[in-house]
Amino acid sequence: MRSSLSERLKGSGKVFVVAVGGDSGSGKTTLSRGIRRLLGEDLVSTFSMDDYHSLDREARKVLGITPLNPEANRLDLLADHLAALRRGEQIDKPVYDHSDGTIKGPVPFRSAPVLIVEGLHPFYTPELRREVDLGIFVDPSRSVKRRWKVKRDCVDRNYEREAVMREILEREPDYKLYVDVQKIYAEAVVKIEESRLPAPLTGEVPRDRYSVRLIQEAMEAEPSQVELKIDLSAIYREAEEEFSIAYQRDDYYGRRVSVLTIDGELPSSMIEGLEEKLSALMGSNTPICDRSGGGVVTSTGMVQILLCWRLLERLLVHLADLEGLKPKPSAPVAAGEPFSRSS
Repeated sequence: MRSSLSERLKGSGKVFVVAVGGDSGSGKTTLSRGIRRLLGEDLVSTFSMDDYHSLDREARKVLGITPLNPEANRLDLLADHLAALRRGEQIDKPVYDHSDGTIKGPVPFRSAPVLIVEGLHPFYTPELRREVDLGIFVDPSRSVKRRWKVKRDCVDRNYEREAVMREILEREPDYKLYVDVQKIYAEAVVKIEESRLPAPLTGEVPRDRYSVRLIQEAMEAEPSQVELKIDLSAIYREAEEEFSIAYQRDDYYGRRVSVLTIDGELPSSMIEGLEEKLSALMGSNTPICDRSGGGVVTSTGMVQILLCWRLLERLLVHLADLEGLKPKPSAPVAAGEPFSRSS
């Protein structure tokens, strides 16, 4: 009898690396939260690339350098550590303490079968790109990113609002120079903007709503192993608020991509069948995506579902390669350099 997907991952002896890149406060953790829910605590580990800062907060202040500058990070050490983790080895990982801006550790770290790495520079060097199996870049608009970062840093990290706003402005040139360019190497890019739909006429305090564009590299021309079905009939049964879904093919930095744009909030019943199927593959019945009040799925929640679907497709190929069940497909060519797909 064929082992379950969870058992196959645990028995593989290898680690599958998911890298989520983007600016600080851009929603990386929110987008990857669906993957963590899908896999569960025993199958997924995660850490922030902030742990690989080479300069603490005081040193950066003295030198006038931001953490977005690659020179303020130990990217060579990170690449070495990812290579070791993918082989199933333990590393001694540094730790960056956001409460006081100091570098601590190292601490022993061994990954679960799937590792999620979130940070500013996961695709910056060829060595890092070779150690990533699935790359995602989160790219919110300037206004959305500023609102999220202020909320996170002021509420969760107790920073002064004035200091956060000053830092945002100081970091912007380095973001464009060093971080934004990395999206050309990602397999999926998530662009988040303010919703273009009119505010609901309910008299209630409006919830934050967004227009999310998911740009994905075309997948291998082979039958899908995880069937994707969305129940559009729910529009007629349950949809009370406006939303829109648009699909197109396009070119993106020299690659042929699919572009799916979702604006507003969707009835949960549209995706419940897919959500249940993805969870069942992992032996779980845990909800995967974010929901708003009233049982509706946010546009970011819908993208969480689609990224989980993409991940499971990639994991099944990954395991088949390790188990010698099929020839390894050739990797599609990204702009500038092939993006690693091997383990």
